[in-house]
Amino acid sequence: MKCDIKMMLKAGAGLAAVVAVAYATFPAARELITAWAPALFFLICPVMMLFMMKGMQSCHKEQGITKPQARPVPLSDTKNIVDERH
Repeated sequence: MKCDIKMMLKAGAGLAAVVAVAYATFPAARELITAWAPALFFLICPVMMLFMMKGMQSCHKEQGITKPQARPVPLSDTKNIVDERH
């Protein structure tokens, strides 16, 4: 998922549609919707970023990408190295 200006405009338009439908559907909550709408539009960027980060994590899990593991050093080899120095 890319986060560019086109995606942000789509998300903003979607949020505007949801706010408009909620405003028309719930007349008793119009004051609350009107009060919260600017905050929702302000928070659209951080919320989209969270969704992107979650989407990227699930993408890595599906592809089977794992972090490289450190190989343990056998103790017998390190003991010989220490003995050779003295």
